[in-house]
Amino acid sequence: MHPNLFVLGAGKCGTTSLYHLLERHSDIHVCVPKEPSFFCRQFQVVKNPIDYFKLFDSNLKYRVDSSHVYFSNPETAPVLRDLFPEAKFLVILRQPKARSYSLYQHMRRHYHEDGHPLELIDSFVEALRLEGERFQSPDFLSMCRHYFWNFMYMRSSQYDEQLARYFEIFQRERFLVMTLAEFERSPALIIRAIADFLDIDPDGFGRQVPITNVAPSYSPFDSECDALMGAHFGNLTARVDQLVGRPLDWSR
Repeated sequence: MHPNLFVLGAGKCGTTSLYHLLERHSDIHVCVPKEPSFFCRQFQVVKNPIDYFKLFDSNLKYRVDSSHVYFSNPETAPVLRDLFPEAKFLVILRQPKARSYSLYQHMRRHYHEDGHPLELIDSFVEALRLEGERFQSPDFLSMCRHYFWNFMYMRSSQYDEQLARYFEIFQRERFLVMTLAEFERSPALIIRAIADFLDIDPDGFGRQVPITNVAPSYSPFDSECDALMGAHFGNLTARVDQLVGRPLDWSR
């Protein structure tokens, strides 16, 4: 048995909540751990191929790998195409500025950003200013103690580039794209959309979506951060809307 449904989405977009929603359904087997990340060479959690495929030892209709790194890692999409050409994908996204800031706070909270061997980054604005330098640095790539793209707060939020990589090699109808705002504010619509996409009974999900990984409250990022991200992203959400073929809710 092998995975045939993948949850894609940049970290801090709601992939864990989506995973737990899928876990409820009797037609869906979700693997444990949630993110084996086997098809990401730089950040494998499960490294042995036999161990990886054992995670999907189930006769249920869908077998889910929810490794969010498959979205940002440029090498993954063609591997999944070659191995699982009939797979389906659930993609969950988030307002890019909010997502970038949430990821930075996550990395600080879990001590990946503080005390980095190359430098100490103690503010979001400094991390944004240094992102280009980090991106170009072979030393940073070789020494970073976590997944490289999780330090690229803006570049890992380039949803248009990430989606395009998949859309270019898979049939477009194999993807259902949603946002965190839609997931939280319109649960009935999202549940129905997922059930229709997967051709399964919507009642198997229950009536509400689970909300998990709720982070502590932080002070809003300042105007300089807003300007740096605005210059980097430009009209990113409009480009994603055009790729997806509908206006997404970017309010969260």
